[in-house]
Amino acid sequence: MKTSAIKIVQSLFNKAIKIVQSLFNKKNVNKLKNNLNKKTISLAVIILFVLITSSYFIRPIFFDYKLGNKKIIEKKIKNTFKMDAKIIGDISYKFLPSPRLVVNKIGLNFDNKKGKKTEINKSYILLSPFELKNFKNLKLEKFLISNEKIKIHPEEFKNYFVYFTILKKENMILKNCELSFADGRGGTIVFSNVNLDGKFKNDKHQIKLNAIFSNSKIKIKFLNHLKGKKYFKVKIPNADASLDIIFNEGSNLKTLSGQLKLNLIKSILLLNFKDFEGKRDFLISNSFFRDDFINSKIDGKILFKDDFSFDLNLAINQIHLRKFLLYYFSQEQNKPPVISTLSKKINGKIKIYNKSSSSFIGKINDSKMLILLENGDLKIENGSVNLGKDNNINFNVSFEEGNADPKLLFSINFLSNDPKKFFKKFEYDFDEVQFSLVAKGLIYLKEKKIKFKNIVINNNQKISKKDVLNIEKNFNQYVISDGILDLFDFFKIKKFIKETFVE
Repeated sequence: MKTSAIKIVQSLFNKAIKIVQSLFNKKNVNKLKNNLNKKTISLAVIILFVLITSSYFIRPIFFDYKLGNKKIIEKKIKNTFKMDAKIIGDISYKFLPSPRLVVNKIGLNFDNKKGKKTEINKSYILLSPFELKNFKNLKLEKFLISNEKIKIHPEEFKNYFVYFTILKKENMILKNCELSFADGRGGTIVFSNVNLDGKFKNDKHQIKLNAIFSNSKIKIKFLNHLKGKKYFKVKIPNADASLDIIFNEGSNLKTLSGQLKLNLIKSILLLNFKDFEGKRDFLISNSFFRDDFINSKIDGKILFKDDFSFDLNLAINQIHLRKFLLYYFSQEQNKPPVISTLSKKINGKIKIYNKSSSSFIGKINDSKMLILLENGDLKIENGSVNLGKDNNINFNVSFEEGNADPKLLFSINFLSNDPKKFFKKFEYDFDEVQFSLVAKGLIYLKEKKIKFKNIVINNNQKISKKDVLNIEKNFNQYVISDGILDLFDFFKIKKFIKETFVE
């Protein structure tokens, strides 16, 4: 590139000499005197200005960009853009569309330590057009990365965020790039058409990022007002989803507090959070989750140490259980259950309490359960439901993924001190004054089948294998043949009881 530019300059210079020589020919001098006027003088001035300006902008082509001066550029990058750089390839200069250095292969470190460097094949350093006289006085203004595929190291993600929130007038710009990073399970998450820009004006630092993820447009905006509010916003127009985080006054990268609001279709999650002792543990208080099916309060703790984890309390004020499950856990054809897609990086527990709600068998009271997420496994422990004054059920459930068919392992303990009244709802006459049932087994989610390991009634009466098989057959046929969520269908349970126990 440098050789071709030199040839162009030499060619222009030779032409200029010939023009000057011809002008000073006696014949042309007399002609010039006769034609000299305001128009020709103006034209000459313009030509002279263009030549001088062009020579000024072309001048950096002749600078030396070899090893010694690479170090100077690296130092300028660190001082200007607050990041370490290692220039591996060549450096060249372009004056169109604006003065800039073209850097081939550069490694960038965003935490100024010995972390992993992000390698960029080609980048552009935009220069101030007023500081091009000599190499040492070059002033860097913008760091531009365009049409590049950039691999993000997950362990360095925090450093990326810290870097882009540092207050600085000169910023990195991304145009039409592709960002990819590992999701912790061997997969890769890709953001395409990434455009990122930052501005610092009037004590405001603003970052805008637009990208495409999973065929959906994502818009992100971060505002840091030195004397005012700070907020982080994410919008996904196609999914009718948005995330708004407003940080409290005095929040910084070491101590964060504020309010998070997530809108997803008709659902609203609001979390008031506070950084706990600067350990990246966030206390959650006076928070809630609401949609068309559930109204609940939330408090507890969310942890960001090695992996994401949480310890939350969920107090449900109102819930339409069947509608809730059908909406969020519907089993479309060829769609894996929601619980089978849980990340192994998400661990935690949720204590759920519901004082009173309506169900397919009537009003239920004092529902309690503990939901555990451990390395992609899901368990429900110490579940209990009061089905009226004299009826109680205790249960435990665990999800087992398996290679072929994911399944739910369950154990149920049902006790009724007034079984006659309870089973009357199902049009089944029950003569005993007390009834208990203990059942253990598993449900195959894809096959939509139940398998009982054993069934014991009234503490010590074990159901025969033949009767167990008959119960399994009828349960599969009349209850869950269309879907697992039909466990909560009153009419199907009623049909099952009638076909199984009514002679």
